[in-house]
Amino acid sequence: MRLATACWRASAANAAPLMALSLLGSLWDDRSTWSGMAQDVVAMAGAWGAVSLVWAVLAWLLLGRRARRAGVGLSVDALEERQTHLLWPAGPDENLPERIRERLASSDRAFLVLEPAQDELTFRWRPVGRRSDQSVRVSLTFEELAGTVLVDIRGGEHHLGVAGLHKGTAFVALSQIAVTLGLTGGKGRPRERV
Repeated sequence: MRLATACWRASAANAAPLMALSLLGSLWDDRSTWSGMAQDVVAMAGAWGAVSLVWAVLAWLLLGRRARRAGVGLSVDALEERQTHLLWPAGPDENLPERIRERLASSDRAFLVLEPAQDELTFRWRPVGRRSDQSVRVSLTFEELAGTVLVDIRGGEHHLGVAGLHKGTAFVALSQIAVTLGLTGGKGRPRERV
């Protein structure tokens, strides 16, 4: 429920400039009276509140769908610009780093793949579209003994995020990366409840 509330706040913040413009337009009308303006304010606040609520529910549902598909827990932190999650391979895998390198090479969303260390990969990921200026920075750290991958994603600018909220881009990228690389956040653990 806290995530849905955070989505509504983000949606209302995006709708606020449009509501203000609409309100200024009604104030500019020469035939307006004080009571008429008050009625306009109440009507516009109700209308924009309902629109932003519908938009927030859509974003919340999209985030939930992506989280279920990737097997990643969904919490209020899904809207944060930085996502750090510990993921496991979907099945037993003895050569996890090599398999991940191969899948990254074949993905059209990953680019600028670097290997600063043997147990680490850094790259850029395009969560939406093909534009390189709308990408996030990703770092994968392999823990071969435990068979886990630590995924650290930092969202960038110029993103619309999930459903146009201007938030949640890093979580969208996390979900896409988990599905593409065959990783999951579950491994028998119960997912966090929202």
